Amino acid sequence: MVDSIYRTRSLGVAAEGLPDQYADGRAARVWQLYIGDTRSRTAEYKNWLVSLLRGQRCKTVLDVACGTGVDSIMLVEEGFKVTSVDASDKMLKYALKERWNRRKEAPFDDWVIEEANWLTLPQDLQKPGEGFDAVICLGNSFAHLPDFKGDQAVHKQALKNIASMVRPGGIFVIDHRNYDYILETGCAPPGKNIYYKSIPPLLLSSPPGAFHRTAEKIYTRPMRTHRPR
Repeated sequence: MVDSIYRTRSLGVAAEGLPDQYADGRAARVWQLYIGDTRSRTAEYKNWLVSLLRGQRCKTVLDVACGTGVDSIMLVEEGFKVTSVDASDKMLKYALKERWNRRKEAPFDDWVIEEANWLTLPQDLQKPGEGFDAVICLGNSFAHLPDFKGDQAVHKQALKNIASMVRPGGIFVIDHRNYDYILETGCAPPGKNIYYKSIPPLLLSSPPGAFHRTAEKIYTRPMRTHRPR
C-alpha cells in the first residue's frame, strides 16, 4: 500500500500515550483469517446491533475499536454515518483500503477514519456538536488495554474519554470476554461468543449527561444494563 493514497481524509492526529501492540503489522495481516468469514460471522450479530442502533434512533456512530474495519463497514453499508478510530495505523490501513476501493459509493466516501487512542481521544478526535448518538467498542477490544499501574487508572481514564464522545441520552455499547471465569476454571464460560450466535454484549445506558458523571466510577458503581429481548 502507498500511504499517500490510503490515508485518513484529514491525516488525523498521531496517537500518543498508548503503545501500538500491532506495530509490526503481523496481527493486521492475519486478522481476517482469525475472525473468519465476515458474512457468516456477523449474520445474527449484525441483525442485533443494527436493530439496537435503529431502535435507539441512532444515526451517528463512533467505532472506537475500528481495527481492520469489520464492524464499521457493516454499519456504513446499513446507512449509518460512521466515524472510526484505532491506535494502530497498521490495522487502519485495511479499513482505509476498503474505503478507497468503494470511494464511488457515497456512504463510503463520507466514512471518516482517524488514528487515535482512548487515552488521548478528546485531543485526537473532534466531537461533533454534543457528541455521537452511539459509541461502540466491540470484539473484545477493551481487554487489550494494559493495566500499566495495576490500579485500573488507565482503564478508568479510557472509559471517561470514550464516554465523553457520547451525546446526552446516547448509548455506549462495549463487550469483553469473562477473563475471571477463564482464569478460575481454565476454560471459556458456557455459551457461544456473540459473533457466533450467543448472548449479546451489555448495553450501558443512562439519562442525558449521566455518562459524564459516572464514567470515572464505572468500575466501582453499577450502571443500569440491558440485554435486548
